[in-house]
Amino acid sequence: MPVAPSPARPIAVQVLIGGRWIAGQELGRRTGTAGADEALVSHHGHLVWVDQRSVRES
Repeated sequence: MPVAPSPARPIAVQVLIGGRWIAGQELGRRTGTAGADEALVSHHGHLVWVDQRSVRES
């Protein structure tokens, strides 16, 4: 699964999780195994791949 190049700096974003928007930093993007675009997001040092549709710039 290809991963897009990381931005020069992390991008401040908000991620929709459990009906709430939480702050984080986008570190990269990829096309997931199901074909959906995903973003690698850091939140207080925790890294998670999330569906790109659940991410917005802050």
